[in-house]
Amino acid sequence: MTATPKYALCELAFPDTTLAEDIEIARQSGATGLSVDEAKIGDTDPKEVAAALRAAGLQAAACIPAVMSFLPGPTINGPDDVEERIELMCEGVRKLAVLEPTSILCLTGPQGSFSLDEARDLAADGVRRMAAATDEVGLPLSFETFRYSDPQNYSFIFGLEAAVEFLAEAGRPDVPLCYDIWHVWDSSDRILELTQQYASRINVVHLNDYRDPTRSWNDRVLPGDGIVDLPAIFTALRAGGFDGWFDLEVFSDDGRWGQDYPDSVWKLPWVEQARRGREGLLAAWEASH
Repeated sequence: MTATPKYALCELAFPDTTLAEDIEIARQSGATGLSVDEAKIGDTDPKEVAAALRAAGLQAAACIPAVMSFLPGPTINGPDDVEERIELMCEGVRKLAVLEPTSILCLTGPQGSFSLDEARDLAADGVRRMAAATDEVGLPLSFETFRYSDPQNYSFIFGLEAAVEFLAEAGRPDVPLCYDIWHVWDSSDRILELTQQYASRINVVHLNDYRDPTRSWNDRVLPGDGIVDLPAIFTALRAGGFDGWFDLEVFSDDGRWGQDYPDSVWKLPWVEQARRGREGLLAAWEASH
């Protein structure tokens, strides 16, 4: 267990910046990692990106394929055909592997027009194939679970126990978990017990906080500014053996999704968000036991 938490920025939550700008934001904010979005790499040679990360003293953390879910959704990048999506995700694994990330993120996508059995079978096939691709390049996955299906609708797997059950059903019980605080903090009245139980399977924590009242799925706040008992969660993670990355991921509608919140976090300068995210993490970490 490291004495100081490992802090990274998730590029998905920095939508208006370039990859080069995100590297500079990470450097200025005290982050030591960057979870690179494949879509931001564009036509740049991944070897050049890897060199830029090394020059800035940054570790590639839980990187994200340009197509990140096995099943399609109205707000998720990629084609509607599931087979095409899985192939693109596996290609993304090979491209991102050049960065030597700590893991590569994936999620099921919504059930959509499929029956639940069909959706589970298709997503399970996606997990097996993507895990085989990460095995080939010597990397782990990070499988993310969500809090509910509507309106965000990025998954049909809700909660830690459901994620563990699904991965076992898919024949890959070894696949690690992505623990998104906003999604799971109130998903069970046993959440601290479950967090400690599964902590050694978690390799990245999406760091954020829950506004009270929350006005929409994209109304998150910086760590320490909401109602989540972060020190208790961190205590459970530490007790269970978690030694992964804390990945700042705050979605906050500044009008682009139709809700122009005057106090949107995204109206702050990006580097200020990153600095305050680290400060919130360190304060809660120091308060945990």
